[in-house]
Amino acid sequence: MKARSRSARRLPFALLLIALTAGFTGTPAMAAEKGWFGFAMAIDVEGTPLNPKLRSVKVDSVAPSSPAASAGIAPGDLFLEIEGIPVDGANAYTVKSAMQKSVGENLHLKIKHAADAPRDVVLTAAAKPSK
Repeated sequence: MKARSRSARRLPFALLLIALTAGFTGTPAMAAEKGWFGFAMAIDVEGTPLNPKLRSVKVDSVAPSSPAASAGIAPGDLFLEIEGIPVDGANAYTVKSAMQKSVGENLHLKIKHAADAPRDVVLTAAAKPSK
């Protein structure tokens, strides 16, 4: 009896895995489109590059006709919470990961505008407009 190589024994499992991730449609599974909210942030951080801790996150700019603009977010607004994570003292990488949404997914924020009381905002990620 001829010995089979390990790669030959794994091939059927690999094909099964591809079929499962393709949703049985015969095409490979596609990653969801990266979402866009239409704001830029000014971030105040402390600590080391390997473990950066946020001190504050403010809105630097808002794109017209964006989900952020539609929700009334304006430059200077302060983010108090992002996806339920209090900003002050949070790990920057954890918050960045929590903010990465696909088109159609929601981003939950608690923001403060000037002297107004903090408010909860839910943004739905949109496809980034072409330039």
